[in-house]
Amino acid sequence: MIQKRLNYYIAFGYINKDISLEKGHVDWIDTVLLAFMKNMAEIFKVITGALMKPLLRYLIRSLLFVILLTVTCHLSLVTIVTAAGPGTSSAAFLKLGFGARPLAMGESYVAFADDVSALHYNPAGLAFSNNLRGQEAYNFSGAPYEMLFSHALHIQDIKMSQFGVMKRPFGMSMTYLSVGDIEGRTAETPEPENTFTASDFALGASYGRMIPDTGIGIGVTARFIRQVIGNNSAQAVSGDFGALYRFNSYPVSIGVSVCHLGTKMKFIDEGYPLPRIVRLGMATGIGKSFPANISIQADFSRDSDVVYRVGMEYLGFGPFALRPGYTTTLSSQRKAVLGTELGSTSSGISELYGLFMGVGFRVRTLNIDYALMPYGELGNAHRFSVGMKF
Repeated sequence: MIQKRLNYYIAFGYINKDISLEKGHVDWIDTVLLAFMKNMAEIFKVITGALMKPLLRYLIRSLLFVILLTVTCHLSLVTIVTAAGPGTSSAAFLKLGFGARPLAMGESYVAFADDVSALHYNPAGLAFSNNLRGQEAYNFSGAPYEMLFSHALHIQDIKMSQFGVMKRPFGMSMTYLSVGDIEGRTAETPEPENTFTASDFALGASYGRMIPDTGIGIGVTARFIRQVIGNNSAQAVSGDFGALYRFNSYPVSIGVSVCHLGTKMKFIDEGYPLPRIVRLGMATGIGKSFPANISIQADFSRDSDVVYRVGMEYLGFGPFALRPGYTTTLSSQRKAVLGTELGSTSSGISELYGLFMGVGFRVRTLNIDYALMPYGELGNAHRFSVGMKF
């Protein structure tokens, strides 16, 4: 038995072949080797533990995002299949965006979601304290609150005001839209029989949090919606759900949100669904030689075909930012807005329907943003925003 063990040790190089065959020597070798094997087992355990932990985190992140993308694609396909065409959804003011910064970038914003506008586009942004480039979302110490006031001078005498405030991971947003006097007729008469007004209101509360050990943020918004047309009114409640992943080693983020899932708006005896939309996008930051952020996005809406968006934010002018964006549109929609089939006389900026542009000024405690949106024959829409950090 001793000879067999000795031959094993010699074969694997643990001992010299000239060692004595006395039992005491072999027992001593057994003790040393046992301690050696125990130490090797501990080392192996530490190494495998160090390797397995990040591997498991990567697998969990991958699995979660595969699930999220699968659900998103399913909802997108359902949305496309059930798309009912323009004008078939209620609460259309929910499709007018939130704040001047996202509008200037063509609303390609679901993967940015790094300021108050995230409450509208992707509440998962509330789960992160940093932005796309890994910088603190609020730019100086001791300023956890962020507030936004926005006002829109829209086409056809439509005015919209918005307010949002957040202290991560919580946020609240409000939108109010009003329309001037609308002429009322029950027959084709040259003069209106009466005039009436219309208004829309939405109040939302949002929350976001990180999924442990994944780097994925998720968020939810609950919203109350009310519309008034003349003497009639309707209410609804809705929910938004979002997810956001920012890579640690690269300035890249992927975002997805499903918005306006809720009850129907019921005017008198008929109910109208909300403008459900699924957003899927990716954003990236470019290097110091060209300090800009670029985002691409696809929107799957209940009442239109797939809309593709691209936006950019150039940050190479100190506190100033330049933002262009573009949104695809249907040919029929474009012709209707531009009035080309009716001999349109619109020219200049008004003809650039689908193109967005804007500027911004940012210091440590204050943001001022502006966006311009051409609408062809209908004129141009303007959006102003003022943001504060405190």
